[in-house]
Amino acid sequence: MKSNHVQYIEKILDTFESVSLNQLDSVELQNRIDTKYVLTLEQLAALLEGIREEQFVLTIEENRIFNYKTIYYDTPDYQFYKDHHNGCVNRVKVRSRKYVESNLCFYEIKRKLFGTRTDKQRMKISELFESISPESYDLIQYKRLNQKPIEKKLTNYFKRITLTNKKFTERITIDLEIRFENETNSIELPHIAIVEVKQGKTDVFSSTIQCLKKLRIHESGFSKYVIGVSLLESDIKKNNFKPLLLKINKLKQYAKH
Repeated sequence: MKSNHVQYIEKILDTFESVSLNQLDSVELQNRIDTKYVLTLEQLAALLEGIREEQFVLTIEENRIFNYKTIYYDTPDYQFYKDHHNGCVNRVKVRSRKYVESNLCFYEIKRKLFGTRTDKQRMKISELFESISPESYDLIQYKRLNQKPIEKKLTNYFKRITLTNKKFTERITIDLEIRFENETNSIELPHIAIVEVKQGKTDVFSSTIQCLKKLRIHESGFSKYVIGVSLLESDIKKNNFKPLLLKINKLKQYAKH
């Protein structure tokens, strides 16, 4: 059953002008600067109200909220996770992702460069990888991997809204109803939304950034992979993620009132 906030968000989206997938391709921004924010659904509704005159919403066959499934891979000892935890400047995440409604799947290598810039390499595949072939492994090209094998570690489900500003210079993704699973456990985060503002270069005058500031919502890094692992794996090092984990729990308590 949808919460009142999710229903309200759907009503707000109905008031946005639409953009097609072909139009959106002009602002794909595979090499970009990402800024993330963690919000309650109530805060998300306020943000959407504040930016709707400046934004188009992706619409495909009258749908404006889409389902995603992602499988993340790592070494047996969680090298990619540890590199993120330890603050390595250049690091990678390896995943395959399915766009459920369109039945499209991609194998993706996401590289964090120089701390702020993200580069994504992807290859279309017929279905999600349960394991990585030698050819797909060779595409990773990551020195810290040191020829270690990689394996399936985490499955992630979420719903996504995609916006673009009317100048087609900025893309915004909003992820809802996030759920994580591994071989033994699962956890849901229905009380939060992850907003990611993607720009070719930083634009602090973006109406979205200005609206977030007005709502007193501050930038907060959020990697679905590392948060999923942190929440599901009790015996893994997570000291550097504790502030974000505490924030997620605080927003959960706030959402209950």
